[in-house]
Amino acid sequence: MPATTEGLVATFQGHTEAVLHVAFSPDGTTVASSSADKTVRLWDVATGEELATLYGHPDQVHTVAFSPDGTLLASVDGWYWVPSPPLQFGKSGTSHTPTPRNETPMPTPVPNKVILWDLATGTEQRHWEFENPMYTAAFSPDGRTLAAGGGDPTRTGDSFGAVWLWNVATGELEATLREREFAATVWNLAFSPDGTTLASGNGESMTLWDVATGESRASLGRGSTRSVAFSPDGTLLASGSVYGFVHLWDVTANQEQDTLGEHDEIVYALAFSPDGTTLASASRDGTVRLWDVATRDIVATIRLPRTPIWSVAFSPDGKLLATGSSDDLIRLWDVAQVLGQ
Repeated sequence: MPATTEGLVATFQGHTEAVLHVAFSPDGTTVASSSADKTVRLWDVATGEELATLYGHPDQVHTVAFSPDGTLLASVDGWYWVPSPPLQFGKSGTSHTPTPRNETPMPTPVPNKVILWDLATGTEQRHWEFENPMYTAAFSPDGRTLAAGGGDPTRTGDSFGAVWLWNVATGELEATLREREFAATVWNLAFSPDGTTLASGNGESMTLWDVATGESRASLGRGSTRSVAFSPDGTLLASGSVYGFVHLWDVTANQEQDTLGEHDEIVYALAFSPDGTTLASASRDGTVRLWDVATRDIVATIRLPRTPIWSVAFSPDGKLLATGSSDDLIRLWDVAQVLGQ
């Protein structure tokens, strides 16, 4: 399918550096965004108005996650080299030349934070501090548990990557999930729809954790996994690699079903549509690919020329798609128009 910019219905501008993550509120009225500018922002989907800016992170904010009831927002921070447009793209591993504008220098070490925000007041409810960068967070489907993951990607072989689980009501640490003492950096997390399994994408593979026991159920794939997403019915798990591939896994059998190509760069984010028929993959190559889950075909491509796309999210009703990118913008797309329907 040809690349398209058809279907763009809104652009939210306010961040001053790359938008690293976007998420819709459970009722679909609000988009939360996090950025390399160290802020979290809330946007009105209907009007495009910036509702609030949340300050408190000492470093780039990599993930935002709404609680299932929409009353809380989790965000995490840590340093990472964030390329800025325009870039020269090729297969992963080739040279790329960013402009000087947003080249992010290695900061002076500061405690990185996982922050839990009360959205009724726009204030911090509590936070946890870490020596290593934090890159990802997710609420369990029942809203009782908050998971966060990270590590130190500047280390070789001993990044201290792990997943931490907290009781949302009390703030108490319930478990630390780590396959071994010196585990790889954890880049992305996703709970299964029934809440029994937690998938973590890390610098070496993808791990499936039994949430009740904290034990590793399976380690899938080889090579760095940068993004993970469960299908709404929980039968499929998608993972995105640093090599530009999207892998589809049978969760019951822990076996790979298919490998989808086409991206030329790291797959930073994945999202299934609420009805499970479409999978969106966002990449450093400046594209979002929309895949038909049944046929495994590309049905549409959104292209932002030489602008890495860090995040993608479907609205709860499946009608809108949000993207966050290195040009500091959040874009909303009409899914039906993008698909040519």
